[in-house]
Amino acid sequence: MATTDERVFTVLIGFRRTARLMVEELARRLEADGFGDVAPAYHSLFENIDPNGTRLTELAARAEMTHQSMSELVATLERRGWVERRPDPTDGRARLVCLTPEGRELTRRGLHHINEIEAKWQERWREAGYDGQLRDVLGRAIAHAERERQTTSAAT
Repeated sequence: MATTDERVFTVLIGFRRTARLMVEELARRLEADGFGDVAPAYHSLFENIDPNGTRLTELAARAEMTHQSMSELVATLERRGWVERRPDPTDGRARLVCLTPEGRELTRRGLHHINEIEAKWQERWREAGYDGQLRDVLGRAIAHAERERQTTSAAT
């Protein structure tokens, strides 16, 4: 238990700080690759877009953002030349947000750096006493929590 002079450290704080540090490192690496000004907020689009494009409403839902906020993010990334809107081939009235060739290259470089960053953090965790594969553990725990949330939602 922390005294009044000590801030409490929780798992939630640890995850949030780790994620912030990882995203900041990713942004620095992408800038060194020539992709300047990659803001952490852009991550919510890149981690949710499908290879062949995704509808704006689906991007917003996956990112747990409002439609308006995602629309503003898409507009920003369109101006940067990383995404574009195209007609949805399955529904002529709908549009897909798609990566441009430069956006695909940014994503490719980003995934390369993410793998390196995760490996470095895995090394840090081992040095701190954790010898498991945190990505696998987190994936299973998140899937379990989401199943519980769906079960709870269906029951109410």
